[in-house]
Amino acid sequence: MEQIRELSSDLDAGVEQVELTGQHLGNIARLAIEVESQVSEIAQGARSNQDQLASLFDAVEHMRSDLAVSDEQTRQLAKASVQMEGQAETISQRLAQVGLDDYHQRIYDLAREGARLIAEKFEADIVQGRVSLDDLFDRNYKPVPNTSPTRFTTRFDRYTDQVLPALQEPLLSRHEGLVFAIACTQQGYVPTHNNAFSQPLTGDATVDNARNRSKRKFDDRTGIRCGSHQQPVLLQTYTRDTGELMHDLSVPIVVNGRHWGGLRLGYKPQSR
Repeated sequence: MEQIRELSSDLDAGVEQVELTGQHLGNIARLAIEVESQVSEIAQGARSNQDQLASLFDAVEHMRSDLAVSDEQTRQLAKASVQMEGQAETISQRLAQVGLDDYHQRIYDLAREGARLIAEKFEADIVQGRVSLDDLFDRNYKPVPNTSPTRFTTRFDRYTDQVLPALQEPLLSRHEGLVFAIACTQQGYVPTHNNAFSQPLTGDATVDNARNRSKRKFDDRTGIRCGSHQQPVLLQTYTRDTGELMHDLSVPIVVNGRHWGGLRLGYKPQSR
């Protein structure tokens, strides 16, 4: 845990930056200090990893939600918030090396298992001629006309429509908090979403946005990092457009030694 302990000193800069924005932002400064305290307690083993991670991400999310101040202060606080998020994610990576709490650990184990099975399937089908390596790594995303949000096709998405459901769907029933389990490329492209989010397109953007999320690029900060990072694990926390807090854990998918993308598991916080 020495690496985690060292992270606590890195939080000082973030705390100081928040405090400089003014006394009326004391609540946010308090949250930043709370994050620093949580990191120290993790390093000291004072409380369970489960409580620490939950408090840590809650504090980060509260900080993000409180950024309703002047433009200059917003820029300063947004920078501090992103810094805190990055430090929280680094902590989760360190904890993954020594063991997360049961709720997060089971997600991590499922992600590693799923990524391994997907990579093995891709590699086996390349050998058998079912898909070529070049096609699998096609990144020429072609927009599908008259779709909103825009969908894209590639040289491999018909193939993934055939093979990924059998690998992704079984994961969903193995953890009570899972909402989705999807493979994505480095650009955030999801060729084949879960069955629940792969309903036929209707032409109604509102309906299709909720029921069909396949073949879309999720290139927001959270989504694009799921497929682009090459760390053992990336655990992010964000607020959905419904206001619901979500965890997002992703691990890399490597095919024949090449980084193809990642397996992204979205799940709800543990009920307390």
